[in-house]
Parts: sequence; C-alpha cells; structure tokens
Amino acid sequence: MSNRENILGHYGPLSYDEIGFLLNRMSAYVDRQGMNITIKKKVYSAMVESLENVYKHQDIINGDTEYQPRFTLYLDNKCFSMFVSNSVLNSKTASLKERLDKVNQLDLKGLKELYKQTILSGNVSPKGGAGLGIINIAKVSENKIGYNFEPIDTDYAYFTINIEISHK
Repeated sequence: MSNRENILGHYGPLSYDEIGFLLNRMSAYVDRQGMNITIKKKVYSAMVESLENVYKHQDIINGDTEYQPRFTLYLDNKCFSMFVSNSVLNSKTASLKERLDKVNQLDLKGLKELYKQTILSGNVSPKGGAGLGIINIAKVSENKIGYNFEPIDTDYAYFTINIEISHK
C-alpha cells in the first residue's frame, strides 16, 4: 500500500468504554477528512462487529502479555484497512476457518441469504452470537475477509482478520 497512514491503534484488553472511544476517534477522523457518510457507516459497522467479537469471544491466556487483543486502522489512497487480532483456542480454529471460507465464497446476494438463514435458524451460542458478525463484516466491506492463525502453543493460536473498505 502506498502512503498508508496509521489512523488508530489499540493493544491490550478491551472494554466497552475502549470500544466506544475507538469508534468515536474513527468517526471524528472521517468527519475531519470530509469523507462520505456511507464510508463512515461501513467502517463503523465493521469496527463494531470485529471489536465486539474480540470482546465476547477471545480466549484469554492467563499470564500472557504478548498475545493481547490488537486493533489497527490504516488509511491509504484506496481503502481503510482494519487488522484485528486476539487469542483463540486451537479447538475453535477449524470452525472459524470454515465460516470465514464460506462467507468469502459468497457474493452480496449470497451473503444476504446466509444472513437471513442464520437469523431464522435461531442457533445462538452461549456467548450470544449466531455467527452474524462475520457475515455482516463481509456485507459492509464488500470484500473478502483476510485471516491468519498464528500458532502460539498446543492450546492457542493468535487469530487476525484483515478487513478492507474502499473509500473511492
């Protein structure tokens, strides 16, 4: 990416207050740049979904300071790039990869249908999610979701997603 500017960053545990702070900073930045409200809403929505996923679903490694949640928002001449990372149990990586691959195979019409099916199925996890966050991120970004699982040890991996939202 050429002329990539780091807009926002966060490293460490997340709280709803911190999520609100990050969302407010992004909104103020986009307003100062005079960007379209549609772009602001897309970035806002992707940030909410990804940060809430970290807050609700991260698997905390006791005593660890290296693999804390991380959020970074960049801007270049074409798009906003969001990188969001957190630790997850290795036992969850296969199903997470499967959901991401499924979402990445669909076009906008397919994503809308999957969203509808997911809501109607009523399958909600104990932590309150039905898998809608990843679908919603793909819908608003209108791009494939990049992802990576970095092995930490036999129990955990460091999961990172990359979301790109065009502002042109």
